[in-house]
Amino acid sequence: MSIDNPTPEEVKAARTAAGFTQKQAGERFGLGERAWRHKELENGRKLSPGEYELLLLLAGMHPDYELIRKPK
Repeated sequence: MSIDNPTPEEVKAARTAAGFTQKQAGERFGLGERAWRHKELENGRKLSPGEYELLLLLAGMHPDYELIRKPK
């Protein structure tokens, strides 16, 4: 896994692990569903390292960090 250059398969796996549909992932990252689909295509636009890192955190797949919910 490379945070700097994720493959489309890694992006899809992280999205799925985060529980997002393509539409939901697009909305989370300020994109439309079609634009997100292109992030999961071999010839499509790549996620930036920061976007991918956030997606990994949301999916619980980050190699170094985890998100923890704040107590209310």
